[in-house]
Amino acid sequence: MNLYKILKYQLYLLQLENYELKRFWKLLFKKGILPPHRPLRKSLVWTMKARVIFGIAIFLHTCLLVLIGLMFYQKNFVSGIAYLVLWIIFSSLFLVHYSIALTLLWPVDFVAKQIIIIRAKSKIRKLDNLKVIGIAGSYGKTTMKEVLQAVLSAKFKLASTPESVNTPVGIGRWILSNFQSLTPSPVPPTGGTSSPSRGEENIEVAIVEMGEHYRGDIKYLCSITPPVIAVVTGINEAHLERMKTMDNIIATIFEIVDSSKPKALVILNGDDKNVIENYKRYVWPDHSIERFKIEDLKFKIFNQEELYWEAELDGIGKVKINLLGEYALGDVMAAVIIAKNLGMNGEEIKNGILNIKPIEHRLQPVQSANNILVIDDSYNGNPNGAREAIKVLSRFVNRRKIYVTPGLAETGKRAPEVHREIGRQLASVVDVVILIKNSVTPWIEEGILQIFSPQEMGRVPEGGERSNATENNQTSPLIPPQALGREIDAKPQIIYFNTAPEAHSSLSSILKANDVVLFQNDWGDQYV
Repeated sequence: MNLYKILKYQLYLLQLENYELKRFWKLLFKKGILPPHRPLRKSLVWTMKARVIFGIAIFLHTCLLVLIGLMFYQKNFVSGIAYLVLWIIFSSLFLVHYSIALTLLWPVDFVAKQIIIIRAKSKIRKLDNLKVIGIAGSYGKTTMKEVLQAVLSAKFKLASTPESVNTPVGIGRWILSNFQSLTPSPVPPTGGTSSPSRGEENIEVAIVEMGEHYRGDIKYLCSITPPVIAVVTGINEAHLERMKTMDNIIATIFEIVDSSKPKALVILNGDDKNVIENYKRYVWPDHSIERFKIEDLKFKIFNQEELYWEAELDGIGKVKINLLGEYALGDVMAAVIIAKNLGMNGEEIKNGILNIKPIEHRLQPVQSANNILVIDDSYNGNPNGAREAIKVLSRFVNRRKIYVTPGLAETGKRAPEVHREIGRQLASVVDVVILIKNSVTPWIEEGILQIFSPQEMGRVPEGGERSNATENNQTSPLIPPQALGREIDAKPQIIYFNTAPEAHSSLSSILKANDVVLFQNDWGDQYV
């Protein structure tokens, strides 16, 4: 096997685990040190950090080779042979060199990151009139960010963190790149109607998506960009593998509330039970609390032909929202609350809502040949996202529905429960379920079969519990199968593939005219 490919593969795994040595070694024990025969989903990105680690590892390996030469030169053949054996072993076990290199690099890396963050904090502290909107949650952060950006940009000059930039260093670099020549202009006070002056370089609102893997992550991000408006999109089992308990997840998400500025506006997802049952432990007496609940809408209807929601919003009137997920209605409600708080009028808000576009890889509709509708939800990998994706499919009446998924990653000890519940939801909605073989997809199949196996109905499967996920997140139920043109006992066809590329290449022989196919989640190589 190509030695260079082995070295790249091991460095690639280190990069996938964000250079966390403990997770890197755990992943190596799981996957092995040699690259698989199947093609990798992605490839190593030769960032500066990756290049430095690789260079140090090569240097260490070369030093070992020089030491071997010295042993033979001094006619110390026993030691020379021993070192030669070590050198041959380390030629394929570069993971040791990488670990040493990362450890040696850590002080320099830490100082460099701290310099970026300190500079970013200094920039933000100088902008007294800049309004920072922070967004945190287990799911829905990016969609909320995009909706807010569309609505608020109808009046304000704003900047938002790009794509999935939601770490301290990523946000720090974004601040240094986007806030360099800033002369801020004032944003009107709450309830004001005047329009701020808008210089070409004046950024009035910053929208910051805040990511979390461990306790304290969001608190630290808030120390860089303290939010005057804090949005909590929802809380579920995402990152349970890292966080260990739901209490840790809840406390971490609510760091955005606890660490927001005095008199901050706090926007809560009123449809999420985990949010509503816990927020009082974290808000401050001077916080203003607002909730958005989809059921509070006076009118909402989904147009399955034109692919938009029509809804009626208080003070705004009827609007069209060009997104597939019902949760987007909640995001728009949150955006309306924030927009009014910042002084936007109804007409400006309505114009902003018209700017909302489908978000890439998040329930993104793509029309294909033969009237086949492809829904790309490959960046959505949490229980609420899966539930919403199935609900979206359920609204396409009298069309054959195909669901393609590898399941969800990082759901920890609740993985069996979560995936059985996904299977039970799929059972009455879809016609074909395409599963990518891995450790969790058999539980999806088990959940599907429970619905159609009388002896399984109503009893707890051995080794697991019936999910209460639907109770924990109060959303509208799926459309009954009879309304979809399906018989209630019409069992979906289940098809397994070894890899996602195999599944994708086989779709041409599975799909028919007028089908709707949804791709839900996409596992990285560390999970496959």
